[in-house]
Parts: sequence; structure tokens; C-alpha cells
Amino acid sequence: MLTKRLLQQMLCGFMCLFLVNLARAQSKTVTGTITDDKGAPLAGATVKEKGSSSGTNTNATGVFTLTVPNSATTLVITYIGYDQQEISIKNKTAVAVSLQPNKSSLNEVVVVGYGTQKRKDVTGSVVSVKGDAFKNQPVTNVTEALQGRAAGVEVIKSSGAPDAQPLILIRGTASLHQPNPLYIVDGVRTDGTNLNPQDVASVEVLKDASAAAIYGSAAAGGVILITTKKGASQRPTVNFNARYGVSQPKLVKLLDRNDWIKLQNIIHPTYFKGATQTDTLANTDWVDELYRNGYEQNYNLSVSGSSPNVNYLASGFYNGNKGIYINNFSNIGGARVNTDFKLGNYVKIGEQVSVSQRRTAPPVGSEAQLHNAPFRTQPIIPVHNSWDNSWGTLPPGYPAIQFGGPNPVGAVNSAMAQNFKNNFQGNVYGEVKLPWYLTFRTNLGYGYYNETNDYYQAPYNFGAVTSATNFLDKTSIVSSTLLTNYLLSFDHTFGKHNISALVGYEQIKNVYNYVEANQSMIGLPGYSFIQTSQSNTTVHGKYDANGLIKSQFARLNYNFNGKYYVSASIRQDANFTVFGPGKQKGTFPAFSAGWNISEENFWKPISNAVNLLKIRGSYGSLGNSAINPYSYAATYSKFTGAGYNALGGQNFAPGAPLVIANSLNAIPNPNLHWETVYETNLGIDGEALNSHLYFTVEWYNKKTKDMLYALKMPVSAGYTSPYFVNIGSVQNKGVDLLIGYRNKAGNFSYDVSFNAGFNNNKVLDLSGIPNDQLFDGVNYYSNGDAGFNVMPNQNLTVTRAGLPFGSFYGYKVIGMFKTDQEAAAATAQPGAKAGDLIYAHDAKNGNVVSEADKQVLGNPNPKMVYGATVNLRWKGIDVAMLFNGVAGVELFNGVKAYEMYPWADGNTTSKVFGASYLGSNQLTGQPRIGYINPANANQFILDPNGNYTKVNSYFVENGSYLKLKNLQIGYTFSNALMEKIKMRSARVFVMANNLFTITKYSGLDPELGTGFSMAQQQGYVGGITVTTRGVDAVSQYPQAKIWSVGLDLTF
Repeated sequence: MLTKRLLQQMLCGFMCLFLVNLARAQSKTVTGTITDDKGAPLAGATVKEKGSSSGTNTNATGVFTLTVPNSATTLVITYIGYDQQEISIKNKTAVAVSLQPNKSSLNEVVVVGYGTQKRKDVTGSVVSVKGDAFKNQPVTNVTEALQGRAAGVEVIKSSGAPDAQPLILIRGTASLHQPNPLYIVDGVRTDGTNLNPQDVASVEVLKDASAAAIYGSAAAGGVILITTKKGASQRPTVNFNARYGVSQPKLVKLLDRNDWIKLQNIIHPTYFKGATQTDTLANTDWVDELYRNGYEQNYNLSVSGSSPNVNYLASGFYNGNKGIYINNFSNIGGARVNTDFKLGNYVKIGEQVSVSQRRTAPPVGSEAQLHNAPFRTQPIIPVHNSWDNSWGTLPPGYPAIQFGGPNPVGAVNSAMAQNFKNNFQGNVYGEVKLPWYLTFRTNLGYGYYNETNDYYQAPYNFGAVTSATNFLDKTSIVSSTLLTNYLLSFDHTFGKHNISALVGYEQIKNVYNYVEANQSMIGLPGYSFIQTSQSNTTVHGKYDANGLIKSQFARLNYNFNGKYYVSASIRQDANFTVFGPGKQKGTFPAFSAGWNISEENFWKPISNAVNLLKIRGSYGSLGNSAINPYSYAATYSKFTGAGYNALGGQNFAPGAPLVIANSLNAIPNPNLHWETVYETNLGIDGEALNSHLYFTVEWYNKKTKDMLYALKMPVSAGYTSPYFVNIGSVQNKGVDLLIGYRNKAGNFSYDVSFNAGFNNNKVLDLSGIPNDQLFDGVNYYSNGDAGFNVMPNQNLTVTRAGLPFGSFYGYKVIGMFKTDQEAAAATAQPGAKAGDLIYAHDAKNGNVVSEADKQVLGNPNPKMVYGATVNLRWKGIDVAMLFNGVAGVELFNGVKAYEMYPWADGNTTSKVFGASYLGSNQLTGQPRIGYINPANANQFILDPNGNYTKVNSYFVENGSYLKLKNLQIGYTFSNALMEKIKMRSARVFVMANNLFTITKYSGLDPELGTGFSMAQQQGYVGGITVTTRGVDAVSQYPQAKIWSVGLDLTF
């Protein structure tokens, strides 16, 4: 075990060796020119001494200068898109090198945990996406750009909100506390959501356990490695990029005044007193009032360059996004500085610093309340009252019917919400080249995050809903992360044997503070701070937590002659805050091997047809501790008050003194331990037809054991917090596929690829929770209230052994009654009539349809996630297309219930008039919504059969889709013109996002994330909500088509 004392001794020893070696070193300077196969200079080519990290880049004319030891014999030259070349410098100080275009992607360098490797040497599952692939794409998050580009990586952009973050699932959902992926930016753990996509050079996704195991307990959700850009030319390079876009949402169309009155005259015959009274009523389209076209503007400026001893990049960006919902916007700006300095031939230091601030005016209220507001509001309510221009209310004499909502435009404009997110990320490093092919590196990283949320509510009067007081709520979150690591690496080739090794120590400290307070009866409008000493102030949320993880790790890679590969790694993490004594350490080993068959002599006869073929396999384990600190421990609440005892129960006598005591909230669990993921991966990488055709196929089997779960305690036990335990297991098995073809004919080049991830998710064991199953999800209408929706107090999903996570659960529809006689004969559904749904019923469950007849209705976890890219270039014209889609998935279209059924008497769509036996209708393909009581013509009885108010398969639909996610057409001006106007390059482009969707789903958008989870709200499950996927419930912020124009200039 590496201790602090040992590390100190190692550091001293290494520095002494370094100083001795530096004093004795003799060196020489090599100069040269690097050109392409046509003789044109290559600016930014990398030139390194073989076996060393010492190197430089060529300038704008392809010239380099590099100082190396006299003992150096070989230089290695690399340039993206060209074959690597080695050149002898024995007894030479000047060289000229011509590089050949690289047809093989297996020679690309990819980033892996704490290092880099050539793709052909990788034995784990790693997918790489270069930053140029999504340059200029209108994404707010780097990981959003992975959608459709990485096999086995599901990126779900389920919200069109300006600051929305995508959900990322790598090879399926693996836990009830599914963690987000671990983000590593330039070697340091951080949050990748505030990173400027234009600063990114490449993104690597470590998909299997052997590739990610070096990151141990943080890698259960996968690892996303992001490398930012550096200077590539000795001459300073200035790049300016700008884009402007307009967003056009796809929206639902609700009933206008006349159709709404027509519907009300059927279901509420006594509500209107006569048709003549309706002529003067408002005819408000609340969808049109609440939504608008949005816009985006994005600007990026960078300056970069390099010299033999300095490499630098400084950049700044601004992104302004006006959302499609009124009063909604999100603006983010930031800056980055990356520098590297060489101090002689043996020492290198550098830093990466980034800062950003995001200011957001989110829509006021929860997303559920906002986007169902048009459904809750009657069209006869005006935006403003005509007599005093106040916010519109129901006309006199027209009381609200049941739950009709208030004026939503007035509600939005009577309140103000704003959110500030400040982010700082800094990393400094030092690297020393030591004797015996060793390199020592240390990193010190610090991240700081501060978020404030302000919500101000002014007094309002919406008729039936009023408030005479104002209200201010403020939330503050402050967190920081301090990371230190020490890495000692070895890399050398002995003849045909190459060995690389790494040992390291890492420590991560986290500090998190949260506080929330509110104050009513504020003296001034827009009051911006809260006085906690005031009696009208409540501090109702305060949480502090610290985290500490100490880790040791090691890795060994061996390959023989580029044919046979073996790799092994191990990491031990000690989490001192989540788990108790004796359970804090987790050890996560991994092993992998590969065989490059195409390097064998017996393969040479067919090497022209299949020029590259490698098989590989791996096995490894990962850990998950993504729950709150001290979940293993007993927690207490402090009670202060009079009239109650410490448990909040028995009354004391009047006038009793204050009681200050602690009450137990949660039972300790000293046996709580790591959740562990075990994964096997087999893969084949290949290229054929002179590397024009390329492919990768992988099979994996991933099993999670001892899932972390918060067990609900019975109310009678007196505990308010859940009891954390380890339960059950889940399996994800599947295949990842990539196939592509690239070629060039004269001035025309193209690259077309298709990728797909096939996954089968299955819960193996869920014993340890009540009834060994978990119910979740509601078709919610207002803030997730299970009793306030069209399907009250009914769960939508079940999770249990043998099923995928969050399977839809309810009554299976097997048809529709065509006649009253047919319905009368179905004794299991008494009172049913023609137009009612027929539910599957087993006589063993009783005489009538009951809860016992509920069954699994569908799987919201897609069996296949896929994408395709098309890149075409002819002379200066380029065309890029990105498709993405899913297949083999079901969605619960809860919106359909609101579109076809007049629940809550706000508003609905014209689809309601398609119901069987409504008005003059006969039997249609749509269930009836009710009938007029034969005994009382003024009474309409709504949905006696539960066609719309029971969870049933009529609302479960095929959710497969194909989207043209991005289409971009650009033109790059000729080099001759650029030379005349003294520019390096200039490109203009037009672009469209979300251009079309092919789907059978009847809702607005089949790209759904997760619905409201009562289990998550109550703390039983966490992270990405895996038990309510695929629920469409009148709450989604619509995605929009985005039409953009832009330019990219380099000086």
C-alpha cells in the first residue's frame, strides 16, 4: 500500500535522480520539414522522440525544431488522418518526411484511463468521437453530441428546455440507484455539463468494466473521457465561430371556444344558459399564449499556438438561448486557458483552467404544471379582463367547473424565477522523465460549484385563486472537490516485447452545503434577500455533507510484436463516508487480452481483402456508492418546542417549558456495502477492402449484484428516513455493432457509418423489499400528486424478478364491445356498453375484473438504440447528416387520456369528438367517454367502465422511431482566396436540427426520458430514474426544430 511517507520518499528520490540525470545529459537539436503525400506542408504535426513524451509540433510551413538527447535514434511523426511514421536521426540533425494518408482507424490514438493507446492496442471496449464530428452542432452539453454516434450509448434528450441536460445510459440500466457516467476532463474528475463543446478535441466512452475499472467505484455508470484542445501551430492561430438559430416547437392544438362549448353542452348540459351568451366570451388559445418561437446565438473565440517549449490555448464562449416558453431563457458564458511548458528535456508542467456562469430564467412552477396548464385552463378565460386590464378571470356567472385552472399567463407573469450556476475547474500538473523509462506525474485539481435559485411570487388575483401576500424562496448550493493524484508510469519496447505499466494513488475530498429558506409578507416587490431573524421566515432545508475517497491502482499492459496483448488492472477505493467501518474498502480488478490475427503470416494471402482483424476479450468489476453520505449510520433530528414530547407525540400540560431533544430518524445498517457490477466483453475489430470498410462487433454480459436500495420503514416504526440495504441483482446482455465505409474519388470523398446497441434488461432478484416488487409512476397532472390525475392513485409500472426495470403494468385490452348485447353477456364487466374496452379476465381471479387481472403491458427499455452518420465532401462543399433512433420499445401515452377525455373540465383536443357514442357518433375505434343518464337528461356519467381512468394497454404504444437529428451543409472557401485575404480558412454553413421523425407513436415526440417517480421522490431509488421510463404525461417541455446559419473563420 502506498502511504504518504512512501510517496514523500519516492518524490525525493525521483527528484534527486532527475537532477543528477539533468546535469549529466548531453543533447542535440534536430530540425525538419513535414509534408503530405503531395508535398504540401502539414501544420500541427506532432514530432516526438520514440519512447519519450518529449515532443513538439510543426509550424504553419511544416517546419519543426526539437532538442533530444544524443542517445536518441528515432523520431515518431503523427498527424490526424495520416499514417504514423518513424524516421531515423542517428547521426542526423536535419530530416524531411512525407506522410501518407491514413486509411485505417485502428492506428488512431485514443484516450484511456490515465493515459493513451493506439486503437489497435486497446483490448477493452472504447468508443471515440472526435470534436470535429459535432462542431457547430447546436448542443448545450458535450455528451448530447454522442447521440447517434456511439454504439451502446443511449443519449435521451427528452426536454427542449434551454438548460436541459440529457440522460446518458451506457449498455442499459444496471441499478435501482443508477449513477450518471463519470466525467473526466483532461485527466481530472469534473462535471462535463458546463464545458464548451467547441473546446473539445475528442470524447472517449469507456463502456466495459475492463476499460473503466481503473476508475473503480465511480465507474459503474460508465466513464466519459473528454480531452480539450491545445495549440497545434507555432504561429498563433485565431479562430472565430458564430451561429444563430430559430427554434420552432411542435405543439398540441386544443379546442377553441366554440368546440369547447359544444363539448360542455354534452357533458355539462346546465352549465351554459343559452347559445346567445357565448358570443361575447373570450376565445383564448392558451397554447399560443404560452409558447413562442425561440432563438439561439452562439459565439466562440480562441487563440492558440505553440513553440518547442510552450503550447497554449485561450478561448471564450457565449451561448444565449431564448426558450419556446414565455419568460424562459438560459445564457451561459465562460473561458478556458490550457498551457503546457517544457523545462528542458525532462520536465513538463502545465495547467487547464476553465470558468463559466449560467443564468437561467426557468419557467415558473414545476415542469408538470407548466406544460399541462393549457389543459387545465378554459378557453373562455381572457388573458386580460376588458374592464380593468387585470389578469383575466372567468366571466361573471360562469363558475369554474370542478378543477379548472387559473390564468396561466397571469401566473407566469406574477412570479419570477432565476437560477445562477457558477463553475470553476482548475488543474495543474507536473511531469518528470526519469531514468529506466519511467515518468512521474502529479495532478492537483480543484473544482468549485455555486448555485443559487430565487423564486419571487407577487400577490395575485385570478378570481377563484387569490393571494394577498408576496413570497420569496431562496436556495443555495455550494460544493467543492479537491483531487490529488500521483502517477508513476513505465513504457519501453524490448525487441518485439512492449511493456507499459502504471501505479498510482488518488485522493478526492468533496464538500457539499445546501440551504433553503423562504419569507412571506416581504415589504418591497422584488426583495432579493431573506432576513432569517424575522418571524415570517422559515429555514426548511439545510444539509451539509463531506466525502472522502482514497484510492490506489495499478495497470500492466504487454504486447508481443503487435500480435498478442494482455492487460490487467486493479483499483482499491476506500469510501469513508458512505459505508461504515469494515465495509469501506472495495477492490475492483479487471483482465483483458487480444489477438491481432492480421499480423500472423498465415493471414497474408487474404490481407488484401481483410487487412485488419483483431479479437479481444475482457472481464472486470466496478463499484457503485451513489447514495448519500452516512447512509449506513443512525441519523437524528433536533426537536425544539413546547407542548410535545421529543417524539412529537404526547401533549404536555399548558405552559410547559421548551423541550430540546433529539429523535432517531433512521436505523443504522453497519452491513451496508458496495454495489458491484461484473462484466464480460468479447469483441472483434476489423478493416477490409484496403481499409475502406471498417467494423466492430462486441458481445457483453453485465450483472449487478447487491443493489443499493432505501427500504421504506412502516409509519408505526416512528422513523422518517428510509433504511438503506443491499438487495437483488439485475442483468444486461447485448451486442454493440459499428460498420462503415469510406472512400475518395478525385475531389469527392465520403464516409457512411451505422451503429447499434442491442440490449436485454432483466431483473434477476428483488428479494428484500415488500412483496419482492416495486410499483412506481403516475399519469400525473399536477406536481406528481398521485390522486390528482386522470388515473388517480394508480401506478403505471412494476419492477420484479424476470422483468425489465419499470415494465408497464395494468389491464390488458383485448377488444371493444361492438353492441350492448355483447357487453351485457360479459358478466366480468357489469355495466359495460358498446364502445367500452374489453379487459382480459381470468375466471380464477373471481367473477369480475379486479386488481388480480392486471398484467405486464410493455417494456420501456429499448431493445435497440441506433444511429447513422453520412459525411460527404466535394471540393469546398460538405454535407453531414446524423440520424438516431430506437426500436423494440413501448411508451405509455398518458397524454392521450387528456386529449380524448374531458377530465378536470379545463380543455382538451378535437380527438375527444372521436369517442364512440358521443353526440351523434356511433361506434368508432375510440372508447366512449360516458353517457347521458337515462333517468336525468341533465347528467352526463363519465367513464363508468374506466376506459380512460384505469391504467390499461390502450395507452401503451409502439415507441420506436427514426429521427434526422442534424443536417448540415457547408462551404469552405478556396486556399487561393484565403491567401489573397490573409486568412487561413473560412467556412459558412446552414443547419437544421430535429428535421423529421418517423414513428407510429401518436404523441408529440417519442423521445421520452423518465416520468414522475414517487419512489425517487421518497428516496427509495436514486440517480437516473429507471422505474418510470417512457411515461408521457402532459409534462414534457417540447423539443423544437432549429434552423441555423453560421460561419467559422481562422486567421
